[in-house]
Amino acid sequence: MQRLSDSSQMIVGLPPQALNSTNVTGRYINVEAGRSLRAWLIGGAMAATKTSKLELFQAINSAGGSAKAITSASATITANTLVTEATVALATAANTDIVTINGLAFTMAAATDASAREFADAAGLVTCVNHATYGVPGVAASDSGTDVTLYADQAADAPKAITVSKTEVAGTITLATTAAQAYVDLVLGLLDHANGFDHVAAKVTTTANTVVGVVFDFYDRRYVVDQEVGAYAVV
Repeated sequence: MQRLSDSSQMIVGLPPQALNSTNVTGRYINVEAGRSLRAWLIGGAMAATKTSKLELFQAINSAGGSAKAITSASATITANTLVTEATVALATAANTDIVTINGLAFTMAAATDASAREFADAAGLVTCVNHATYGVPGVAASDSGTDVTLYADQAADAPKAITVSKTEVAGTITLATTAAQAYVDLVLGLLDHANGFDHVAAKVTTTANTVVGVVFDFYDRRYVVDQEVGAYAVV
């Protein structure tokens, strides 16, 4: 039986690191031996309105010689918009304040009523989001004190990325992203091979104080893959 690891090589494109409103470019890897490359950007906490952008660059050698951007090979994560995990802080929220999750509006009220999409506190918002009929399809929630964590529900038939916003009427709600991801899938034939461009690197630019990392999935390899790992298990 052929496994994904037999034909797809995972390479660290950018080691996980803290970035604060700046950018960094990872190492350039030689991609002559494959047909496709998928670059995954994994991002951590981001405050509302902040962004993390992934771009792919091509070069003629591992030192980044003659580096230039690959046209259209970019993807941007915006905090609280189509993210993997987000938090809703309700410590200073008040009745009539609204939290909107994937287009569904939930209003803070004196008592929790899932059918009316009304919640009295963090636990009440969790009840509303997780409700089988009136909740948010593909999204799950949990609470800790006055904070609610929203995440893509992998137990659902169709887990959904999360878009969350707020309408503050009488109190204050704080929204933040805690995990997000984006990817660029690149056909390597699009590189400027005629001029010797056969290396690719990932550049990440953030307007947030966050942690980011990039993994390359180098697939459709032309020969046997040698994974760059220190330990592994095949089960």
